[in-house]
Amino acid sequence: MAKLRIGVVGAGYWGKNLLRVFDARPDVEVCAVADPDRAAAEAVAAGRPVVADVDALLRQYDPEAVVIVTPPSTHYSLARRALQHGKHCWVEKPLALRAAEARELVALAERNRCQLFVDETFLYDPLVRLARDWIRQGRLGTVYHLSFERLGQGRIRRDSNVWWNSAPHDLSILCYWIDAPVQEVSVRAFDYLQPGIADVAIGTVCLHGGISAHIYLSWMAPQKVATATAVGSRGMLVFEGRFGKRRLDFFEFSVSDRTRTVGNVIPIERFQCTESVPGGNEEPLALAAEAFVHSVRTATPAPSAGVYSQRVVEILEAGLPYGGCPHAGVVAD
Repeated sequence: MAKLRIGVVGAGYWGKNLLRVFDARPDVEVCAVADPDRAAAEAVAAGRPVVADVDALLRQYDPEAVVIVTPPSTHYSLARRALQHGKHCWVEKPLALRAAEARELVALAERNRCQLFVDETFLYDPLVRLARDWIRQGRLGTVYHLSFERLGQGRIRRDSNVWWNSAPHDLSILCYWIDAPVQEVSVRAFDYLQPGIADVAIGTVCLHGGISAHIYLSWMAPQKVATATAVGSRGMLVFEGRFGKRRLDFFEFSVSDRTRTVGNVIPIERFQCTESVPGGNEEPLALAAEAFVHSVRTATPAPSAGVYSQRVVEILEAGLPYGGCPHAGVVAD
């Protein structure tokens, strides 16, 4: 089978990582790199052709697929351009900054029979997939609550806030694990470093069936945290998502019958970690690249396909529309 010819748009931090994983695949040929910063593009292109923008890439090299690794504010326009030319498309998360734009891209991809893939890398971590199996097979019992925390001083953006940059990771996992409609989203966000651009956000998502989820995001924390916890009636799981420390733990617990309890405390009868699965040597980003190639070759939507990821954008927008100012509730005297 002929190699899949892709063009990469964006030669920044994450673009270099994607070039590395696609270069490692024998079934992919990176035909050119596009970036307005020619020096940056040449630095990562490793001798491949360099062009200034997506139009030059499409016109001069006619790739089968376009990989868009640019700031979030450019995702919609660049993906739309590629899809209009009938190109399969990989887009860094989030798919777009407005739900209407995400839905337009999904419709355009379907109309032109293109695969629209969003880089929600965690969905390709085998531990996240195993956790989904545990939840869907009922190992946790009835799911009550989920909690996501993503903290640490990392890449502080200037064109979008912590909610639109970090929450897509957690919301994509939430939607992947829990197949229930979202009924309500609320977000409180705070800007300490840049006026109008939140660097701390705390979100609450209420889903059908009484399931709740909490999302805590901060670019202003001294410790690095990337965890997802799910709590059910019979068990709990904790996913540690930091690279190099990946792990999935399962806990069994039981609580005394409150109707037979005397006093003000309901005893925990049992609480024990009964299974701990360490992460392997696989790289989730490389697995995502494999899934993208497979989706193009088989015309099969991947778990992070646009048709699924548009729901993430809808939740993001419901919680804090892009460009909305951080705010905190006011308590009257």
